[in-house]
Amino acid sequence: MTKKKQLKKWLSIVPVALMTITLSGTTMIPGTVQAALGQSFNDVPANHWAYAAVTKLANAGIVTGYDNSYFKGDRTITRYEMAVMVAKAIDKYDTANDADKQVIDKLSAEFASELNKLSGRVTKVESKTNTWLSGETRFRFMGNDANAPGAKKLSGSDRFEFRQRIKINGNINENISLTARMNATTKMGNYGASSGDAMTMDIAAVTAKNALGLDSIRLGRYFYDPFTHGLFGKAIGVDGVRVDKTIGTTRFTGSVNNVVGNGSAANAFKDSAVGDAETVTAAQLTFKASNKLNLTGGYYWSDVPGTSSTAGVGGTMNITTGDSFDGSKGWAVGFDAKIGDKLLLMGDYVSTKLNDVNGSHLSDSPKGWAVELTSATKMPAAYFEAKPLTDYRKVHDFGWSISYRSVEAGATPYGIGGFDGQAVSSTSGAYPTYMKGTDNIKGVSIALASTIAKNVTWTIGMQDLRIKDSKLTGGVSDLGKSYFSKVEFFY
Repeated sequence: MTKKKQLKKWLSIVPVALMTITLSGTTMIPGTVQAALGQSFNDVPANHWAYAAVTKLANAGIVTGYDNSYFKGDRTITRYEMAVMVAKAIDKYDTANDADKQVIDKLSAEFASELNKLSGRVTKVESKTNTWLSGETRFRFMGNDANAPGAKKLSGSDRFEFRQRIKINGNINENISLTARMNATTKMGNYGASSGDAMTMDIAAVTAKNALGLDSIRLGRYFYDPFTHGLFGKAIGVDGVRVDKTIGTTRFTGSVNNVVGNGSAANAFKDSAVGDAETVTAAQLTFKASNKLNLTGGYYWSDVPGTSSTAGVGGTMNITTGDSFDGSKGWAVGFDAKIGDKLLLMGDYVSTKLNDVNGSHLSDSPKGWAVELTSATKMPAAYFEAKPLTDYRKVHDFGWSISYRSVEAGATPYGIGGFDGQAVSSTSGAYPTYMKGTDNIKGVSIALASTIAKNVTWTIGMQDLRIKDSKLTGGVSDLGKSYFSKVEFFY
């Protein structure tokens, strides 16, 4: 009976209490807590210096999603909303110049309390979110002059290419992450053909931080990025391992990679292509000479053979002498230097020694070099197209690059010539080839890019190339120009 009376008592008290709270417009939260919450959601005064500071960072591309007109008029936002913008700026602190870093530091101090609360909430969300999915769609038009005898211009649907990528990023734990990507590339009008609707897994790698005394270990399939700034390089499908370790101002990078698959032009000239994984082993040191200058030096060993055909097609080199070699090794040096805040100059030089050269025309000590000047100053330093020229999140962002390369036959192992993915006319044969842009080649490349809308970029480019040593191609020298225009969508 007593319990029933107590229950009736509480049932009568609760509605009265709720009504009292509602009518009075207050809650029974301790005053100190209520004051703290209220302060976080107070508006930043319209004349506060933080608005101009965030606008400055937005114009520099450090804070995205807010244009010049965002804070015009009497528009104000809360301290919590401002802290979200400051957090975005902090994420890009390493890419900011000295003046912008000072602005970020000042904003961080002003909104320290809100940033601490935001950090706690983000940590809780991230602890429950382990996998992210993103996509990229590209439409590309290609053309060429094809000046070499017997070479033909691209025509019809072969000038139009479509590529779809789906990328997966996941956190296995606080030190181990996964990156995977599915890719499908085809010519327009090629759906249903053997390669027209096939999707491949061109990236599938696990990266461990602070493991075995190293800064990072990456194992699996990725693009080739451990050696030079892109004179050695490949955008997809390179299996192997990469390790990094920094001591003081020097970083060591070591790698072992399979760079060409079974059935490739290199393997086709061997007794058996099955199970024969051609590998390149490399070691490189990167020395930070100053905040704006890095110097690199390294050595590589390759068991990828080099081949050629008198018909001009089917081999791994841009030569028609029939010469070949079994493998190679060599050293490379390079640099990347920021010129002010808006220019980056990069260069690489490689000296190679070919193993067991078969033939009398091919030098057993080929050399190669490349240099590029670009507006894309964000680290790491890498040649176009290994690194984009613009930030696809920043509308009206504009970028450019101009590069020159001079590479003798055999100087870079087949399969990881960094410029191979760009259109090049073949030395001879019935049709252009697109996989020999870093062998027996010299010439200039130019590219311009713009973010024409949020998450949409447009890039145009051209190359004017010649054969480095025409004696190896029967006198053929001028390969003519090649050019492209592409639109990419990111989401």
